[in-house]
Amino acid sequence: MSQDAVPATVVRLDAKGCLVRLDEPQEGLPADGFELWCGVRGRIHLRDRRHQKSPVAVGDRVHVIRTQEDRGAVESIEPRRSTLSRPAARRGHVEHVMAANVDRVVIVSALLDPPFNPALVDRVLAVVEFSHLEALLVVNKMDLGDEPPPETALYEALGYPVLCTSALTGHGIEELRAELVGRTSVVTGHSGVGKSSLLNAVQSDLGIAVGEVNPVTGRGTHTTTAALWHRLEGGGAVIDTAGVREFGLFGIPKRDLPWLFKDIALFAPDCRYPDCSHTHEPHCAVQEALVEGELPPFRFDSYLKILESLEEGA
Repeated sequence: MSQDAVPATVVRLDAKGCLVRLDEPQEGLPADGFELWCGVRGRIHLRDRRHQKSPVAVGDRVHVIRTQEDRGAVESIEPRRSTLSRPAARRGHVEHVMAANVDRVVIVSALLDPPFNPALVDRVLAVVEFSHLEALLVVNKMDLGDEPPPETALYEALGYPVLCTSALTGHGIEELRAELVGRTSVVTGHSGVGKSSLLNAVQSDLGIAVGEVNPVTGRGTHTTTAALWHRLEGGGAVIDTAGVREFGLFGIPKRDLPWLFKDIALFAPDCRYPDCSHTHEPHCAVQEALVEGELPPFRFDSYLKILESLEEGA
């Protein structure tokens, strides 16, 4: 690595390179001297391209050098302490690292418009458990109703904190700000649930574009089209990601799936067979818990759908 290389954080990616935020400002650069567009050195760019969509991810800690007045190059990437990943579009065997070096995954859903979707929440939580990250569930658009979805009581009982918010009225924004400051969080969820509006409410100078739900399809528009890293006042950072239609699981063996559902993992050790799939085997403690009402059907349905997708290699 060159002696002139300086530390930075990757804050945005595009097809030709990445935008980094330097730890210390440099003269002659915009944004108070902190931001620099960089290419990626060939030896890094070609590394493990068969298995990774990109060798660089938003949130990566890198060392860069200036190659021109307003351009630079990524010389090296520091080892990641954590990642949030999903399969790359149309290439399920390729890893798409959505965000690197994060502490917590903030799963944003809406009370309505679009309606709360526990299936997506369960998919993200499985990835959170597999990646050894923390999770925060945010139910936005509480101005559209009086009570949070009934499923949130179960998530809280399982140890996942739940925060009810409204970007429109400001309800819960102070609490959300307190949760975000001092750590690095990545925000994910369906399109149209109000992720960008929430972050703008948390910190007004972020200036993230917002959109509306399509009244015909009931789906939101992708106002955030790429992951963006934002520094927060008071410390920490947040990574805003593009809204998803569905959330694929990358690199998770199907034998591990029961242990990624905290409630299923409570009953699984009592099954007769140690490799029980909890779908058809006799004397399955998970199936018995489902019949006796100790395991919510919506959680078991999520488990079955994810298991099916893993068996299909999706």
